[in-house]
Amino acid sequence: MRLAQESGYSRDPLVSSLMNQLRTSKRNRTAEKIAYLTWWDTPDEWRKAPNDTSGYTGACERARELGYEIEEVWAKAPGLSGRRLTKILHTRSIRGVIVGSLPRPKGHVSLDWDHFAPVAIGHTVVKPDLHRVSHSHFQGMMLALRSLKHRGYSRVGFTSLADQSERVNEGWLAGFLMHQYSLPTGRRVPPLLASSWDRKKFLQWIEKHRPDAVVSNMADPLHILSKSGFRVPEDIGYASLDRIQSDAPFAGIDQMRKQIGAAAVEMAVSHVESNKYGLPTHPKIINFDGVWMDGPTVRPLGARRP
Repeated sequence: MRLAQESGYSRDPLVSSLMNQLRTSKRNRTAEKIAYLTWWDTPDEWRKAPNDTSGYTGACERARELGYEIEEVWAKAPGLSGRRLTKILHTRSIRGVIVGSLPRPKGHVSLDWDHFAPVAIGHTVVKPDLHRVSHSHFQGMMLALRSLKHRGYSRVGFTSLADQSERVNEGWLAGFLMHQYSLPTGRRVPPLLASSWDRKKFLQWIEKHRPDAVVSNMADPLHILSKSGFRVPEDIGYASLDRIQSDAPFAGIDQMRKQIGAAAVEMAVSHVESNKYGLPTHPKIINFDGVWMDGPTVRPLGARRP
């Protein structure tokens, strides 16, 4: 003790906390929690979206592996201001915060960030600029177009809703336009972005530009084609840019959403354990490449073009 005092030793609270946990029996330990903030109009509305629930599942699984727990927090609860939410999280000794996708793009989130190590999932939060984990939507579009080309499709069209394109920071649109730029003028198909699905306008677009395949992040185009007498894939192919379920009845891109949720936890934990709190000076972005999954809505490899 005398030598320790002479050498200027001071107690490290983090090490002391760790040693106290090691001395405590396993059954009495409580895992540190990471908040998972949801922003929909009701507490459980976000669970209706498989893309959100898949990422949440990945986050929970990875948190358990690292000795943490995910605590779901409805950040849109009535009367819950940013100041009040900050106090709640701080009172619960929560330091890691995962900001789930917002229901609408270009959102702003207000907290006293100095207390937390925040990580956003996706691109719906534009203010403040946080560390984030996302699918590489540009890569996903390029992979879908290459996969369709290998299956004999040469006039591919892209359609979606305008707000969906905004949600992904226009990554799909950028990839599609880049691909179109590389094609001869006669094979180019202009994208169709609408405020809502309009069957008449969609079919007019099909009739005018004659795509032999359509890519979209939503299943509405597939349903319209099927109900309008088109045979898929005999008359026209369809590929999804967001194929979530492994048994989905169509081809498309698996965005690796479970892995995205897991990576968000890993980033938050690394910052908590390194005592890195507050808004980042230089935000980091982790992008996951998607994986092509075959399905019955496109011709198989090697099939003859009709």
